[in-house]
Amino acid sequence: MARPKANERSAPEKMQEAFWRLLERKPYAQITISDITRDSGLNRSAFYYHYTNVPELAEDAIAAIYDEPGVTAFIAHIIRQDGNIDSLREYAMGFMGSPEHLESIHHLSLIAGPHGSTGLAAQLKTYVGGVWLSVLGLDESRLNPGQRVVLEFATSGILGVLGKAATLFTPESVEWLSRSALPDTISSLINSLKDDMAV
Repeated sequence: MARPKANERSAPEKMQEAFWRLLERKPYAQITISDITRDSGLNRSAFYYHYTNVPELAEDAIAAIYDEPGVTAFIAHIIRQDGNIDSLREYAMGFMGSPEHLESIHHLSLIAGPHGSTGLAAQLKTYVGGVWLSVLGLDESRLNPGQRVVLEFATSGILGVLGKAATLFTPESVEWLSRSALPDTISSLINSLKDDMAV
């Protein structure tokens, strides 16, 4: 298979981009290999050279978001409450103002939205919870029942918000949210996982 030119997207990148475009238009369960090849401009041989099925392509496309350092750093920054609340707000506004980060948030919202699937949403939920636990230095297998409830509540809430990101994260609402107590409240909730919550 010929190598792409330096400024040309690789076949997997083209197929991942096609996956996200298709997920905007139709439910995940209805996306076919024919859809991917037609939208990406590649043939079935190219698809099967890199992937065995659509779920494998989806996993690769989603992993590319998780590999983006900015997304994980943003989640970790909020949890750790780096600096004072004003610096946190400035960081959030800078993150939300980046086209690359906004695209990642949009892709995450597609996973959690009506065109996603239970499996994709569960994968995203596991990722978010894993980042939080890693930042807090907690082992999921050692959480007590109270901590498990908080983790479930918080990750489910984040998925709900991501599923409606297109309507919730307008420039005006992001500006309002950055000046509200909500980021600090969410951070406090997640940081409460560090407490033993002993009864």
